[in-house]
Amino acid sequence: MFGSLVVIYPTLHEGGELIFRHKNQEWKFDANSLIVSQPSPSIAYVAFYSDIEHEVLKVTRGCRVAVTYNLYLVDPRSKVGAPVHIPSFKGVSSLQATLRELLNRPEFLPDGGTLGFGLTYLYPVTFKTKLQEMTSYLKGTDAHVYQACLELHLQPSLKVIYDDNESHGGETGIMLDRIAKEPNYGDQEWSYEYTLVMEFGGVPVNKTESATLERSTWVAQWESEGEFITWVSPFNGQNRSEDTTVAYGNEPSMGYIYCRPCIIVRIAAAYDRVP
Repeated sequence: MFGSLVVIYPTLHEGGELIFRHKNQEWKFDANSLIVSQPSPSIAYVAFYSDIEHEVLKVTRGCRVAVTYNLYLVDPRSKVGAPVHIPSFKGVSSLQATLRELLNRPEFLPDGGTLGFGLTYLYPVTFKTKLQEMTSYLKGTDAHVYQACLELHLQPSLKVIYDDNESHGGETGIMLDRIAKEPNYGDQEWSYEYTLVMEFGGVPVNKTESATLERSTWVAQWESEGEFITWVSPFNGQNRSEDTTVAYGNEPSMGYIYCRPCIIVRIAAAYDRVP
C-alpha cells in the first residue's frame, strides 16, 4: 500500500474537512464547498501518499458520505501484456540539467566520488524487501532523482545504511546493498556491526557531510576501506527499518537496529566522464 483515495459524495453537510500535514506545511480540502459550487451533482475526490498525516474534522451538520480506497502497487510484470511506463516528470529535466552541468566541470569531484540522496518519502520497507525492486515505486522527488541519474547513465542504485553505534558520535554508518536480518545479532561475542562488516561485506560510510571516515571504528582500528559520500539531500529521519537484537551491558536487554534506504550514485573521475 502506498496511498489512499477518498471520494466524497454530494450529500448535504457542514464540516468534515480533510486536513493534510507534511514537512511543517498544512492544507485543507473542503469537499463540501467544492460540491455545492458545482451546477450539477458532483463528487469530490482527493488522493495522498501514506506518509501524509491527515485528519477529518468534525461534521457539524448533515451527513458526510465518503468511500476510502487503499492504493496498492502491482508489479507490471505480473500482468501479461501490461506496458511498463516510467512517467516523464518536469522536475527530472531540471535536475538532469543541473547534474549534467556539474559533471561537465572538471573541478567537481575531479578524482571521482560518491553522491548520496536521502529518500524524501516513506516506503513500506520490510526485511523481505528487495531494494532494487523499490525503484519501480519511488515517489515524487525520489523518482525525479533516480530517473535523472538513469538518463545521464550514472547507474544509480538503492542502498541501506545501518547505524553504527560502535563508532564515535554516531556520524558514521555501514552501507549494504540489501536489507539484512541475521539471527546471530545477539551473539554475546560479536556486535551486529561486526556481522554487517565482517560477514555481510558492509562498507563504513559517513552519514553526514561533516563527518569523517576516521570517526568510524572500522576504518580507524580495523583498517576497513570506507567510502566517503557527498550528501546531496539528507536522510529522512522517519524513513527507516527496525530490527531487534540483544544488547549486553550490566545485564542483557533489548536493543534496536536501524537502517535507512537511500540512492547512491558513483561518479567517475573528471577525465573519464562522457560529456
